[in-house]
Amino acid sequence: MKQEAFVTPSRQELEAALRVLQAHQQVLGPEVVDTIRRALAGAAPADADRGPAAPPAERKQVTVLFADIAGFTALSETLDPEDVRSLINACFDRLVEVIHRYGGYIDKFIGDEVMALFGAPVALENAAERALLAALDMKKALAEFNAHHADRLPRPLSLHFGLNTGPVIAGSIGARYRQDYSVLGDAVNLAARLEDLSGPNEILVGENTYRLTETRFEFEALPPVTVKGKSRPVRVYRLVRARPSPGTGRGLRGVVSPLVGRGEQMARLHDALADLLAGQGQVVAVTGEAGIGKSRLVQELQALCRREWPELQLRWAAGRAVSYGENISYLVTRHLLVDLLAPGRDASPADTAAVLEKELRRLAPDRAAVWYPFLAHLLELPLPEETTLKLARLGGEALHRQTLQTVYGYLDRLAQADSLVLVGEDLHWADPSSLELLETIFPLTARRPILLILVYRLRRESRIWAFHQRLPELTERRFLHLDLPPLSRADSGQLLDNLLNRSPLPDRVRQLILDKTEGNPFFIEEVIRSLIERQVLVRTDGDIWRLTATSLDDIQIPDTLQGVIMARIDRLPPEEKRVLQVASVMGRTFQYSVLARVLAAELGLEDESGE
Repeated sequence: MKQEAFVTPSRQELEAALRVLQAHQQVLGPEVVDTIRRALAGAAPADADRGPAAPPAERKQVTVLFADIAGFTALSETLDPEDVRSLINACFDRLVEVIHRYGGYIDKFIGDEVMALFGAPVALENAAERALLAALDMKKALAEFNAHHADRLPRPLSLHFGLNTGPVIAGSIGARYRQDYSVLGDAVNLAARLEDLSGPNEILVGENTYRLTETRFEFEALPPVTVKGKSRPVRVYRLVRARPSPGTGRGLRGVVSPLVGRGEQMARLHDALADLLAGQGQVVAVTGEAGIGKSRLVQELQALCRREWPELQLRWAAGRAVSYGENISYLVTRHLLVDLLAPGRDASPADTAAVLEKELRRLAPDRAAVWYPFLAHLLELPLPEETTLKLARLGGEALHRQTLQTVYGYLDRLAQADSLVLVGEDLHWADPSSLELLETIFPLTARRPILLILVYRLRRESRIWAFHQRLPELTERRFLHLDLPPLSRADSGQLLDNLLNRSPLPDRVRQLILDKTEGNPFFIEEVIRSLIERQVLVRTDGDIWRLTATSLDDIQIPDTLQGVIMARIDRLPPEEKRVLQVASVMGRTFQYSVLARVLAAELGLEDESGE
């Protein structure tokens, strides 16, 4: 039997494979991509003598995290070097696991320091939030490591953090025959300086990171500091904790507008609510691109309900998926149940357990003892050791089935007492278990007054796409789909007028804003926010906004939109992404033939027809 010869792939082929993997990181998971990346980096290219064919460098907005473990140097004085190495590797294993959990990319290890990127190689629309959550969880992971190795550590280890968000150049960096993916830019330098300034277990962040996350985290403002490489003192903030009830981060503070351009959708939701009050449940899917106004539509429905039926016995609860929780079982379900139970903002696990037990005794005294262990397990509440062992002996599949049945039974009893509106937000990030639970309770909408409102972005070749395609059948046609298009030009202008209190803007500036935002309400708000922050727009007496510049040659894309846009671009196949990059250099409009010629020249192709 003839054995085929193994041909070592070229560096170009390896790097092309890596870019494909990075483009699908959200599906494969960061651990898989990082493992394969390391393997590819170690492969010997057959064409090494010709030098690397590095992927083109990209401008990206990233959040850079530096974390330094303090205390290992002292260990070297008392422990054998092999023991120190073993400990530091075990410690980094725990910390890297946390970074990967939130979609971070390990850029490098520098002694007992780690540098991680959030938003590169693959863009993330909430990179700053992920980085801060990772830093908080890294502190917890180190505390657990200290407790586990207390007998080997003369004193507990601590972490020093520096984080900053900003534009960087991302790509291959290094010598001709050894290049690694990394980033360069002022944002990186400032993050490193903040890490140097931080004290033990202190998380210092730059102003950009603070501004992007202030609605979701609590910070302590510190006096401005002078750092190397900066001509002026920089503002620094100490991260305290995540907010128990975070804001959305959307909208302009102190500036509101009535809902614009969604009259038809609101009318259909009003009809669905009226049907609910008549005892008829159904499932409503609200879909659309990021920032198009899906959540605002649901908020308006809730406000309308309070205005028109203030005396109504209606329970309204929401569960939200998060981008870093796609593999956390029952995450949306957990949030939904906690919102239904309403144990209180700062309720401890014991407080929540007491509320759950009381609720089950009220609704289902005959089933309370049977249901409580499964719901408590789902909500990660403390259980007696004997009960925990009983659940473990059921096995994963049996436990999962019983959990679904228990939630179904609980909602069934709840809907016998009150009409329910259950909202699932951002389900394009939902975990499989929560989507399966939603499918399980669809039949309840035929028997009970339950209105399920499911909010998500439709993405082809994703689990939410498959879920959406099955909805008509799963709901037995008790299904309403509201897909939100971009606002019309007139509606966009109306929103702009409302937000600026009808302050007059030069026509050229007004048209530029409308052109850039393309009917997306969130984009309109964020462009205005960026102009206010740059003091291009200032509020005068009489609540009128005035433009300080006579004209605007361009409107920069705000930081808050960079991640949203880049994440969409990074989900494209590598070839399509490259076409988009080349086209973007040509401008907003261009001739197809010019784009084709440029791409042919880049790929080394010749078109005999000259087209």
